[in-house]
Amino acid sequence: MQIEISKEDSEYMYDIIKKIIDECGPRMPCSPQEAKGAELIKSELEKTCDEVTIEPFTCHPRAALGWIKIDLILALLSFSLFLLIKLFLDSYWIYFLSILSTLLISLALLIAWEEFFSYKEFIDPIFKKKGSQNVIGKIKPKDEIKNIIIFSGHHDSALQFNLLRYLKYGYEVIIFLGLGILFFWFFASLFFIILSIFTFLLDLTLIYQSFFNLVIWLLIIGAVPLTGLFFFVTPGKRANKVPGAVDNLSAVAIILGVGRYLKSHKEIIPKNTEIRIISFGSEEAFLRGAFRYVEAHLEELQKFDAECVNLDAIQSTNYLTFSDKEPTTRTIHSEEVVQKLINSAKLVGVKANIASLGGGGFLEKIAGLMGGGTDAAAFSKSKIKASTITGLSLIKMVHFYHQETDTPDKIEKGVLESALKICIGYLVNESKNY
Repeated sequence: MQIEISKEDSEYMYDIIKKIIDECGPRMPCSPQEAKGAELIKSELEKTCDEVTIEPFTCHPRAALGWIKIDLILALLSFSLFLLIKLFLDSYWIYFLSILSTLLISLALLIAWEEFFSYKEFIDPIFKKKGSQNVIGKIKPKDEIKNIIIFSGHHDSALQFNLLRYLKYGYEVIIFLGLGILFFWFFASLFFIILSIFTFLLDLTLIYQSFFNLVIWLLIIGAVPLTGLFFFVTPGKRANKVPGAVDNLSAVAIILGVGRYLKSHKEIIPKNTEIRIISFGSEEAFLRGAFRYVEAHLEELQKFDAECVNLDAIQSTNYLTFSDKEPTTRTIHSEEVVQKLINSAKLVGVKANIASLGGGGFLEKIAGLMGGGTDAAAFSKSKIKASTITGLSLIKMVHFYHQETDTPDKIEKGVLESALKICIGYLVNESKNY
């Protein structure tokens, strides 16, 4: 099927990205710039939707990356307490210090698991609460609503990742090495406690000296990665440097393009289906906007069998992918929605693949383990059918992802149109089913 994107609609998508950046600048979660971007998006949706609202919410945005420093402090305290044992080898303090050391590193790993690998608000309350917002546009059907189809993106931009900014490909090495040291020390400290119980069989002084040397080597090896992780992001407003053209105004432009297309092609809207165009806030704060939206609307999303087609980081036509899973948070997306996206791509003649978030290659899968998540995860974790369309090259992304260089020129011409066609094809196919 031939879908024509007019020159005017095509230019609009690229121009709206530049407009938001020029008028709002970088838009880190819960910043005044993010709120200004939301207002601008609202004004654009009002031109195409029947109803547009801004839903405010609160979250603790700095917890999303602030947990890293807390983990590092806990790890260093754990190492320090273990080194102190050298002064108490002839007393029962050895047991107290070794257990406390293990508890501290255990807490560090628990925080990492809950905050990053599960996206839960485990230690969020210790960080400052701030306000953010979701923008929701609705295109209502003439008849009774029986289904909801959502097209979504996010309008906030990331805090600059200093390791990516300065190390590029070394970023992943530092991440995995730093976390590897923490995991290794957890198991080593646990093993020491077990060995210390059998002191009547073993020479505790000799055992401790071996582990003491291990800690020294871990600190030597970990000096660079642990220091680098401590300065992962810059404190305060100084981290608000990322224009966020690819991540994620590319998606915002596309969902706004969906609204513009449907305004003059209402015939492709499936019968009894409400189309919702949503731009989430605070995605870079571990999807807080999407989680808040799903929580607030879960009952109606379930009632109307909602489906969410999320878009994130649409940069190159050569890398258009439909995510069936997100490794970091162990999220499995809807097979039904993924298959519908594949059928849509075939319908409109756009090449795309199915892969876990991050990509299908070996290195991409490894990177995907630490790649974070997308707003679709908030839906899938609540059993609402969803998937994410991405279009990002792992090789190219290190030069701009979450950096000052995420500017409009990084978006390849034609990719926004291709993604828009897939969204349109999705609706065309759904219309055929009614």
